[in-house]
Amino acid sequence: MNTNHLLPPAAGAAAIRRLTEPGYRAPLLLAAVLAAVAAAPGGYAHLAATLLTASAGMLAMLPLAVVHLLPAPVLVLLALAAAAPAAFPAVRRRVRRFHRPGNSALLGCLLASGAVVAGASVPGLDYGLCGAGLAALAVLPFAWTVRQLVLTSGGRTADGRTARVGGGGRWRWVAAPLVAGIAVPLACSDVPREARFALARPALTVAARQALDGGTTRGASGWIGGLPIGNAELVGGGVRFTVSGTGVFAGHGYTYFPSGAPAPDGYTPVGDHWYEWSGPDRF
Repeated sequence: MNTNHLLPPAAGAAAIRRLTEPGYRAPLLLAAVLAAVAAAPGGYAHLAATLLTASAGMLAMLPLAVVHLLPAPVLVLLALAAAAPAAFPAVRRRVRRFHRPGNSALLGCLLASGAVVAGASVPGLDYGLCGAGLAALAVLPFAWTVRQLVLTSGGRTADGRTARVGGGGRWRWVAAPLVAGIAVPLACSDVPREARFALARPALTVAARQALDGGTTRGASGWIGGLPIGNAELVGGGVRFTVSGTGVFAGHGYTYFPSGAPAPDGYTPVGDHWYEWSGPDRF
């Protein structure tokens, strides 16, 4: 077997050592957290992320309500006060010394954006995964800015080199906003959910037909076609699958009715005798 195309052992070891450097620890930690949330939709990490997301969403409504109550002149004054530090020469000089975003910042943005899209790829949304991704996207710019301020206070760049804003790699300044700018609108569309269900439908159809033929849903749970199925049950001549980790106060999933849905309420057709369904609110 020809192994010339494989990564040499020395280069592989160097790449692994580089991942342990301080600049890469945050993306690795983020990857571990997202993996813990995504791998076990019914686990404690996912439950904690879901509860935090729901709580943050409720708390976010308070400042929004206050903003709606404030008159326009007050909002303008608050915006000017927030932008005032940028008028000081010392602040401008320090900002000009910022190093362009490195691989760790771009990797963190890519991981967080991927989590947001993955969380939107199931019916009812995976609030735990979406919330973790959105939180990372919200924190990342502030964490990067604080790190830049700390490093430039000693006259150094982010990685100890002499590269400046005007140097090469200017694409890095737009890469992270571009990734996030694509991921968030994409998550708000139906594309992730439709694409993931299209990939999972063959395996789900096989599981549904086996359950109907055997008269039992035993074994029709777990990861099926890349979807975490927490429960399956026979209903009205069909099979209803509950996708784990979806929604907050109600279950969501897909139902297979080979002869059509018995009632239109609560079921949305998605093609080939498949329907999305949403359970009653448990709150």
